[in-house]
Amino acid sequence: MISDPVIRTIRPADIDAVVALWEEAGMAAYEQSGEAADEITAKLERDPDLFLVAEADGGVVAAVMGTWDGHRGRVKRLAVSDDLRRGGLGRQMVEELERRFVERGIRRIRLEVWGHNEVGLAFWEEQGYRLEPEIRYFVRNLDDSDDPC
Repeated sequence: MISDPVIRTIRPADIDAVVALWEEAGMAAYEQSGEAADEITAKLERDPDLFLVAEADGGVVAAVMGTWDGHRGRVKRLAVSDDLRRGGLGRQMVEELERRFVERGIRRIRLEVWGHNEVGLAFWEEQGYRLEPEIRYFVRNLDDSDDPC
């Protein structure tokens, strides 16, 4: 049995574990090798207190990245280890991130969920988030890649 997870700010030593967790959750499928680790490293240099991990038994079992653009907070890449899903850890991670947003004076949050991710859509609705049907999400890659992200 896994001990109760402790939610804390990410540390540089967590990078490989978070990348592995994202891969387990299918979140790294569109990235080139090393991009996820580079994203985390860059995040550690800018408001790392909004990037949380949950640790249990010496390993990372959940992660969520919060960002702030000066106007709105954003929630990115919530992932919980397969064997701990549907046990409330994702909700706890979101609650702690929201608490940290409020501490910074951030009152508005946005996030994106792939349209085919029915579990994710249901999760966020259960957390009190509402789908904004009028917003369309555009992307453009400036490096000539075909990556849809």
